[in-house]
Amino acid sequence: MNQNRQQNNNHPIIVGVGASAGGLDAFGMLLESLGDTPDLALVYIQHREPNSRLVLPDLLKKYTSLEVSELKARTKLEAGRLYLCPPQGLLEITNGFVSLAAEKTDTHTSHTIDHFFHSLADDQGERAVGIILSGAGSDGTLGLKAISDSGGLTFAQDPSSARYDSMPRSAATTGVADHTLPPAAIARELLQYGQHLQKVNTSETQSRIQDQIADAIPDITATLLKKTSHNFQHYKISTLTRRIQRRMQILKCSQANDYVAYLQENEEEAQTLFRELLIGVTEFFRDPQAFERLAREVLPRLFENRDTDDCVRIWVAGCANGSEAYTLAILCREVMDQLKSPPQLQIFATDIDERALQLGRAGIYPVGIEEQISPERLKRFFIRRGKRYEVTSEIRELVLFSVHNLISDPPFSRLDLISCRNLLIYLGPHLQKKLIPLFHYSLRPSGYLFLGPSENITSHGELFRTVDSKSRISQRKATAVGSGMSLPEIQNRLQLKSSEQREPDAKVDLRNLRQRILLDEFAPKSCVIDESGQILNADADMEKYLTLGEGDFQNNIVKMAARGLRVGLRSALNESIKSRRKVQQEHLTIRKGDLIQQVMITVQPLPSLGEDEGLFMVVFHDVGLPVKRESGEASSPGSVPNADLIIAQLEHELQNTRDELEKSLQEMDVAHEELKSTNEELLSMNEELQSTNEELETSKEEITAVSNSVARTNSDLENLLRSTQIATVFLDDELLIRSFTPAITEIYGLIQTDIGRPLERFVPLVEE
Repeated sequence: MNQNRQQNNNHPIIVGVGASAGGLDAFGMLLESLGDTPDLALVYIQHREPNSRLVLPDLLKKYTSLEVSELKARTKLEAGRLYLCPPQGLLEITNGFVSLAAEKTDTHTSHTIDHFFHSLADDQGERAVGIILSGAGSDGTLGLKAISDSGGLTFAQDPSSARYDSMPRSAATTGVADHTLPPAAIARELLQYGQHLQKVNTSETQSRIQDQIADAIPDITATLLKKTSHNFQHYKISTLTRRIQRRMQILKCSQANDYVAYLQENEEEAQTLFRELLIGVTEFFRDPQAFERLAREVLPRLFENRDTDDCVRIWVAGCANGSEAYTLAILCREVMDQLKSPPQLQIFATDIDERALQLGRAGIYPVGIEEQISPERLKRFFIRRGKRYEVTSEIRELVLFSVHNLISDPPFSRLDLISCRNLLIYLGPHLQKKLIPLFHYSLRPSGYLFLGPSENITSHGELFRTVDSKSRISQRKATAVGSGMSLPEIQNRLQLKSSEQREPDAKVDLRNLRQRILLDEFAPKSCVIDESGQILNADADMEKYLTLGEGDFQNNIVKMAARGLRVGLRSALNESIKSRRKVQQEHLTIRKGDLIQQVMITVQPLPSLGEDEGLFMVVFHDVGLPVKRESGEASSPGSVPNADLIIAQLEHELQNTRDELEKSLQEMDVAHEELKSTNEELLSMNEELQSTNEELETSKEEITAVSNSVARTNSDLENLLRSTQIATVFLDDELLIRSFTPAITEIYGLIQTDIGRPLERFVPLVEE
């Protein structure tokens, strides 16, 4: 037992605890429930002002028998002790020694918890433990994610039990906390976790568990495929083993067979392991030098020789919470700002984790991203919302988030850049060999591939040439994919359903091919909308009829329609909705340069889905060929002979309607902007009030703690003086009575009402 105690003291489980307003009470409950913890070294970090008079060591001693000390110099963390971070101190840990980091001018002390948790994850790995308690803001969320990614254990206080739930709620909702519990339950789980680690923390036991996991991987991947429809069969064995072992440690399971049985019976555990295997390690501008090289050497080339009708297409595969996708959007936006007439930009951000995609779509991130993004970019591309940052709509509109399985779903095409960073390292050689040709197919000629620092494509030199080996930037070669291998064959082989028999390639159907070409090349453009005019599905290359305007993104077909089509489209849509029949609107015109095209619009319900569905198809028919406005002559034989006359008539009839519509739209925009401005002011005021309230609450806690301490001290002094039976009277500078002990009444006969009177007015009751 003593030997184990000595071993634990040399290599204790280090527990980082972060809190803010209301956290002191929660931490007290945690300490009381932990009791004597010889296997743990606790480091407590609470947001405090530099001049705070809160004496934490004295306050915490009533909750625990652990030795409590405030960190001031480099200290080796020992088991059975509690260490306190000084106010606004930045702690770092190296080889089990914790020290105060040198203050930097660009350091943001509002996320001191994140700073230490990141350091703890790097130093301790799977033996790190992070806990977030009551507090306002989001400090600690990114740090907990770092601990989780390194294989450690993470906790968040149950928000319903926290006085201020912002910090624990942020950790819980983003999925970085393994357990969300009240403080007492956190303590119980932590003690059991420590006992489990002590039991399995031998090289022999670890090796045995890893061998068991390796044998159980086929059963585990089969269970995941059945419960999540995602196949991890060809992921790297080391990756699978490490993440499964982490789940076993969290569940305190020491036998792989027991975990397999639990996984097969528990749907929630299957989803948890699924998210665990995705890992999702990402951040803004990760590997800054690589992104700097990409922005300097590659991105400007993507926008060269492109007009405003062109579109630069980028695919971010395995985007996690969207940090990398927004990083590329920011860099592209900076390039576009330097161009007079930049092309359009579309970034496809895909992942198989829907929860991570929801975070990306929201575009809201913890304040800790200040360490990843320069102040200039934060000011330009983000909006501060209290303790969080929100990506501006200018950047969010450039990124489209979508669920997409890189392994089994069809790839995107005609791409200028693919960013697939730190994903291939988790896949086995079999999948890597299949995905690189897939990327080659998806890229346009001379398109670029951007990989992570630990990934390379040296075995595919026939498909890509290296642009920057250090930054892992490659460019597509004009090479056929594989040796006579067609893309459908590649996609077919990427379907990882081993139980299904693959059918031989079918003979090419010329009839279907002919019909497909006719539809793609010669059929009129169309889209599907609902009754509110929201576009649900559309053909490609509809920029001629539908355009994106300035400001916030609009998905309403009427608002996106070209100027000459809006009135007719609105009329046809309203009539079709009302009558539930096909409606055509003729003699509409659109203008591009000096050419004018006559257009007919058809709106009709989709009967195959039923009238109750409320879906409509809108078809845009070009009537004749474009005509020139100046001469009225057709741009080619067969054009409309009296185009100028038709145009003049239409413009005259529609001018008044257009003016009224434009005026109404402008008034609505003004009202909307005023409401938006008012709302932003209210949000700003609310954030200021919340911040002030948090400061007041913290000050109140400090004052209450000091007051209680003073009261206890006064009580102790009073009891001491009463027990000594020494006649004592206390006077102020003017010799007025301030207080006295009971024994003095035998000499002067003082009573409580005599306090404040001069002592010289009293005559001793005893003779000298």
